[in-house]
Amino acid sequence: MSKTVRQKMRPTMEDVAREAGVSLSTVDRVLNMRADVRADTAQRIAAAAARLGFHAKGVIEQRVLNDRPTVRLGFLLQKSGVAFYQGLAQALSNAAATFARARIRVVIGYLDDLDPATVAQRILALRKQVDGLGVVAVDHPVVREAVAKLRDGGVPVVALISELSTAVGAGYVGVDNRLMGRTAGWFISQLAATPGSAAVMVSSQRFQCQELCEFSFRSFLADHSSDWDLLASRLTLEDDEFAYGNTLDLLAGEPDLVGLYIAGGGIAGVVRALREHKVQGERLPVVICHDLTPLTREALKNALVQAVLSHPVAAVAEQAVGALAEAVTSASEYAVARVMLPIQIDVPESI
Repeated sequence: MSKTVRQKMRPTMEDVAREAGVSLSTVDRVLNMRADVRADTAQRIAAAAARLGFHAKGVIEQRVLNDRPTVRLGFLLQKSGVAFYQGLAQALSNAAATFARARIRVVIGYLDDLDPATVAQRILALRKQVDGLGVVAVDHPVVREAVAKLRDGGVPVVALISELSTAVGAGYVGVDNRLMGRTAGWFISQLAATPGSAAVMVSSQRFQCQELCEFSFRSFLADHSSDWDLLASRLTLEDDEFAYGNTLDLLAGEPDLVGLYIAGGGIAGVVRALREHKVQGERLPVVICHDLTPLTREALKNALVQAVLSHPVAAVAEQAVGALAEAVTSASEYAVARVMLPIQIDVPESI
């Protein structure tokens, strides 16, 4: 093939404009920096150039990168050893790396000490280091005070997974926890042979998400049938060993337990107790828990739990990064978004 023919086959600026759905002059403006072009339009042109293999795609990509603001986002998640939060951290890093409208620099920390005063200190320590903060935290007065100080200092805050009081002005990205709890109640009402005793395990009612899940679960079963015996809630304290002991105690003390809803952390301890109970030949209740991880996936396969209700981790990360970046880069005062996402539901046949 001659050099002339090869050149004719190379994508042109006209091809890029057609692929991106813009005018030739718009592509020229991006390529030669002749005038401002909207960031989303420039991103579309860069993507089209990359798809076509346009010879100057590297120049266009560099132009787009140079036009993007740099935003520092911090995220404080719960315990570092928990698979769910490890997955969320990875999803946040991925969402930041692929965010189109700004260059995101991410700092991710973990709250292994859940004492509210310690959490508040960690939040305040970041106010000079980040432009926006996402946090999973208990709705405690000292935590709310710390969040309010960041807000008053111009640092927007988004609560992830569990909401904070509306008075602090934080946004929210997560599922509707009222629906989460009612969905757990529906599963137990459908899978249990007959109504009977049912229990909820939470790590702390200071987490709004767990408080709402617990209340809504109880409300659904109470409305469904007066024959349900709703037992006092048990704590896990987000601690696997504590959850293990409390689960064994519950199973031994309530041999006729029909349903168990794990609305908080400590799931590894709960699963361990359920497995031991099953090995001893004891009957297990219908069990519903949160968040699909390698551990809960295996529990589904082994019939230790019957359904897992999850936060859609990738969507949570994308929405959180987007909401914070918009709040930071907005030219005018921007109300941080409140985003409700659909619940991800997994049962043994779906994994």
